[in-house]
Amino acid sequence: MIVVGGGPAGAVAARQLAGAGRRTLLVEDADGRSPKVGESLPGAARPLLRDLGLLAAVEGGRHLVSNGNLSAWGSNELAATDFIRDPHGLGWHLDRPAFDAQLRRAAGEAGARLKSARVRSTKWSADRWRVRLSDGGEIESPWLLDASGRRAVVARRQGATRIRDHSLVALCAWGNSRSSDTRTLVESTADGWWYSAQLPSERRILAFHADADEAGRIVRAKGAWGAQLARTRHVRRTVTDASPVGPPLGLDACGSRLDRFAGKAWLAAGDAALAFDPLSSQGIFTALYSGWRAARAVDAALTGDSRLVAAYVERLEEIRAAYLQRHRLVYRSEWRWVDRPFWRRRAVGADCVAS
Repeated sequence: MIVVGGGPAGAVAARQLAGAGRRTLLVEDADGRSPKVGESLPGAARPLLRDLGLLAAVEGGRHLVSNGNLSAWGSNELAATDFIRDPHGLGWHLDRPAFDAQLRRAAGEAGARLKSARVRSTKWSADRWRVRLSDGGEIESPWLLDASGRRAVVARRQGATRIRDHSLVALCAWGNSRSSDTRTLVESTADGWWYSAQLPSERRILAFHADADEAGRIVRAKGAWGAQLARTRHVRRTVTDASPVGPPLGLDACGSRLDRFAGKAWLAAGDAALAFDPLSSQGIFTALYSGWRAARAVDAALTGDSRLVAAYVERLEEIRAAYLQRHRLVYRSEWRWVDRPFWRRRAVGADCVAS
C-alpha cells in the first residue's frame, strides 16, 4: 500500500494501515514541502487524537497552548472566546514541522516505511498500480492514497480536477516575540482580514488574507504591506514587541475540493481532497480525520468490501456542504464594507473555478 504525502493526513493514514497489518510505504516529497504558516488545532481535536493514540505525543510536544480567540469582526470592538470553558479543553498553536514529524515518527513506529521522493508517474496494469519515483525506484501497490496536499499529484494524474472557491491569498510574515498572550487574534478590514498569533519558540505570525489581485498589488507596491497593517486597530498592537520579517510570503489560502474524491483503486485525503479557507480553523482537524477514515476505507477495500469507500466519499461531501454554509454565514456577518470588492464577492456566494 502506498500513501503519497507526509503531512497529517498521510502520516495518520500510513500509521493506521500499518497498524492494521498492511505493508505500507509513505512517500514524501521532502524538497517540495509547502511552507508551514503556523496553524492552530482546537481542543475539539482531543477525542480524535485520543482515539488515534496520538494525544500524549501532541501534549508532550513543543506546541504552545492556545487559551482562546479574540475577534474584531462586524464591529470595531474585540469579542473574546475563552477556551477554558470548552469541554474539550485548551487548543494548541502548533510547531508544524515538529507536529508533522511526530506523526511520521508514529507511522514509522507502527511499521510504515518512509521514503523521501516525488511521484514521477502512476500506471494501472494487471490489477495493480505501478508507481515510478524520482529516485529511480518503481513500486507496485493494489491501492493508492493521495495525501499530497493541494497539488493532489495522484488524483490529478487520474483526471480529477480541482475546483477552487473565491481566490484568497495569505500574505504571511513572521517576527520574534515574547508575548505571554497566546490567544489568536482575527480582525477584518476593508480589503480582507488579518490573523495574528504567538507561536512556539518565541515567534509571532501575521497574515493578511486578500483577493489575489489585491495581494499582488501589495507585494509589488513599496510600503503597501505596512500601510495595510497600519489600517488595523488591534493587529498592529500585537507587533509592538515583535520584529516582523519581510517581505511577506504569499500562499494560496482559498477553499477548494476535487471534483471526485475517489476512483479506481485510489482515494484522496486531507488537503488533496478538501482544502479550507483558514478562517474556518478546520484544515488540520479534517486532515487528521480524513486520513483516519481513508485508511479504514482502503483497508476494507483490500478485503473486497467497498462500502467504506462509498461512506468515506459521502462523509467528505457532508463536510464540504457544512463548511460552505458556515463560510457564507461568517463572511456575510461582516457588513461594514459590503461595497468593497473583497466583501461584495463573498456576499453573493461561491465563485468556483476548475483548475
